[in-house]
Amino acid sequence: MRLLERDHPIDVLQTRAERAAAGHGGTVLLVGEAGIGKTALLRAFADRMSERLSERMSMPVLWGMCDPLSTPRPLGPLRDVAGALGQAVTASLRGSAAQHEIFAAVLDALRETARVLVVEDLHWADEATTDLVRFLARRIDALPLLMIVSCRDTVGADPVLSPVVGDLVSTPGVRRMQLTPLSRAAVAELLEGHLLDPADVHQRTAGNPFFVSQIIDQPDAPLPESVRDAVIARTAGLSPEERHRLELLACAPDGVSGALLGALDVSAGTVAALAATGLLDRSGRGVAFRHEIARSAVLGAVAPGSESALHATMIAALERIGGDASVLAHHAVAAHDVRRILRYAAEAAGESARAGAHREAVAFYELALPHVADTAGRADLLEALSVELYLTDRLDDAIAAREQAVALRSDLADTAAVGAGHTAISGLAWYDADLATAVRHKDAAIAILSGTDDTRSLGFALANHSFLAAQQGDTAEARAAGTRALQLADGDPVLHGFATIGVAVARLLDGDVAARADLLAARDAGLRQHHDDLATTPMSNLCHLDVEQGRFDDAEESIASALRISEERDTPICTMWQLGVRARLRLLQDDWPAAERDARAVLAAGKFPLGRLWPRLVLGVLAARRDAPPDNPDLDELWCLVDRIDNLGKIAPAAAALAEQAWILRRPDPRLTDARVGALLSRTAEGGPATLQAWARRLARAGLQDLGPVVDGPVAPPRGPYEQVLAHWDEDSAEALLAALPVLDDLGARAVGALFRGRLRELGVNSIPRGRSAATRANPAGLTERQLDVLALLVDGLTNAEIAARLVISPRTADHHVSAILDKLEVRTRKEAAAQARRLGV
Repeated sequence: MRLLERDHPIDVLQTRAERAAAGHGGTVLLVGEAGIGKTALLRAFADRMSERLSERMSMPVLWGMCDPLSTPRPLGPLRDVAGALGQAVTASLRGSAAQHEIFAAVLDALRETARVLVVEDLHWADEATTDLVRFLARRIDALPLLMIVSCRDTVGADPVLSPVVGDLVSTPGVRRMQLTPLSRAAVAELLEGHLLDPADVHQRTAGNPFFVSQIIDQPDAPLPESVRDAVIARTAGLSPEERHRLELLACAPDGVSGALLGALDVSAGTVAALAATGLLDRSGRGVAFRHEIARSAVLGAVAPGSESALHATMIAALERIGGDASVLAHHAVAAHDVRRILRYAAEAAGESARAGAHREAVAFYELALPHVADTAGRADLLEALSVELYLTDRLDDAIAAREQAVALRSDLADTAAVGAGHTAISGLAWYDADLATAVRHKDAAIAILSGTDDTRSLGFALANHSFLAAQQGDTAEARAAGTRALQLADGDPVLHGFATIGVAVARLLDGDVAARADLLAARDAGLRQHHDDLATTPMSNLCHLDVEQGRFDDAEESIASALRISEERDTPICTMWQLGVRARLRLLQDDWPAAERDARAVLAAGKFPLGRLWPRLVLGVLAARRDAPPDNPDLDELWCLVDRIDNLGKIAPAAAALAEQAWILRRPDPRLTDARVGALLSRTAEGGPATLQAWARRLARAGLQDLGPVVDGPVAPPRGPYEQVLAHWDEDSAEALLAALPVLDDLGARAVGALFRGRLRELGVNSIPRGRSAATRANPAGLTERQLDVLALLVDGLTNAEIAARLVISPRTADHHVSAILDKLEVRTRKEAAAQARRLGV
């Protein structure tokens, strides 16, 4: 079928390819409904590119597919194109390389020559593939690469893929291109020579090119009631053997390679007969259905009860050619082959975990688990599943899986494994903000393992005890337990690294800044040993303490390093914590928009309870300072979290936030009468005297100075403009209060500004500057409403002509608006304008 009404998208791709060939890479997200012609468009573009290979631009097109398997194969599109990217990429996929090592090899390969990389059907992608797409999109500016990613436009309802697409479209250099249905005129043009009513066909198909093509290919048949009927009608001329082969191919969502065709004994003549139906496309030596709709229709018409035999035939053929474990697991499930489900699901889970596709690893382990009969094997799977559940932010399920494994190990009288399980549950419970459970399992682990000969497992239990003691501010106990764990390490770098963490945190709490080096050394050990927890945990603690103890310059470096490692290791729980710490840092630095962005990004990323602590504090404090709402759910959740973990380093800033809100609202908060708040000053705080002094000052402003004694020692100077402004309140002079108003207005601290203005009126000051208007506050760049509309489309990557069409204005008017926006934002390029808009929250 001819390709109509697609010239503009192909021209856009051509222009982007030429820019990429010149070293200015970019990404295009091609979006549209099923059957809208995404693949047809991409093939037409690829044909145009191949025609130009002999001309001035040499730019091969690499094609990677995401397949509609029940659980996707890890990095499937990359495996499709790995051979064209060189030996380093191929070797990293075949070996035990971690995700970041695979991605680094891909990045190096893509620097070598100009290419187009197509990643088709992202809506079927595994987690590792979406990570790779985002990884490349963030670095593509410096690559000679055009990456085209296609997906259906129904991903908004997909809680997994929707954030991925949202991340892509907000990345500078990414162009979103929506394919629209054919117009009635285009359908009429396609129907020329056929005795069909264009208006009726357009109405029945809604302009979907694939649906139209099915009707055009059967012009003499009655108009089918459904596309399924149209597809099945095209198989009417096949022999029984050919129909069987077509049904067999329909079992393979990922297409059938030339090698697999041979193993299935599908002859060239049969392939030709099947291709003549128009349902299949030849690709190299293999074949694939033109559209998933067609494949599903053929498979849905298979005689009841015969589909399992088809999948069994596919398994036998795939085993002969060494097929992917994930594909074999898919067919094993459909064939109800328990033995192969166990074998291939476990193998595919391991491959997925190594590739960083942790959600897929969970799916494969959960696929295998119901079929495991022996107790030891089931415990092994549950323990492996627990790790993957933890990494995918399913802590409740991770704990439940470990508890089941502990029960099974108890039945086997495997005492050491039971003790190790309690240690694992203790760590998971801490991340779940459940101190009581963490301590209970920590004590059980030490009691059990102290009576065994498994000194390594005992060492890990003691290291966990040291860590929890340090988190509670019991530095003496943390040092003692950690020292015992270090003695048991006996050259084991992983155990030595974990034992170091609790001791180093305790030393930092006691004021020994040299302990920072020990946390960095533990990180390095984790990197050398390819142990993700050990590579990330020391950095999570280091960046947190750098912030709380006021080492802001060090914190910038440690947070950046921590986030880089967590992203490379694909540990989203660690990333959430570290982004929350950065939100806390930005709040203390008075960069409120950046603090709010980080806090909201964490809350949107997952449910990790401990990781929500700093974002809730940031958002709760900002809400109090800006609007003083009578109800503040962020601070309410914050207090619930610190109540569950009973951690001094977290109670102190939480109490400071509640005290600040009580001052702003002029309303007492009964939570500040908690005995732990009054006892704060008798214990070691993570932030030291500065944290406690800030807390005490807030109590005093709220009229609660009697809750705790005055902090001994010199008073630390306020850390930033906002804290300095609050010091003006304490001076209680008209001059100081007036000097504070511009700072509060610039920060957007409307509620606090109202307090200062009220106090000035009480002091008899008549000429009090008014704050900025609501419109100006909501739009700090000073843009008009129409300019805000234009800027939003500019951020989405639309050209001036596209902006004009979308807003129904002339191209000249759109040009004027864009120029005015650049002037007001004080930037030179559209890309800089988009970045500035995100920073301003416009």
